[in-house]
Amino acid sequence: MSGEREEFLHGLQAEVEGELQAMQSAVPDAALPVEQWIMDPAEEAVEQAGLTSLLGAVKALEEE
Repeated sequence: MSGEREEFLHGLQAEVEGELQAMQSAVPDAALPVEQWIMDPAEEAVEQAGLTSLLGAVKALEEE
């Protein structure tokens, strides 16, 4: 794997892991009244699933 590609994938992996960690450590909006939700919990679950999928793809590319 080229150094530039490896560096890009490593950076992408770190960013995605950071986003997932931030989502997991955040106070769920569902605990608040609906009027105070910043993001719908269903949308948050979809975003988390997408990030998890992206992280898996990045790790697979790093193993090539």
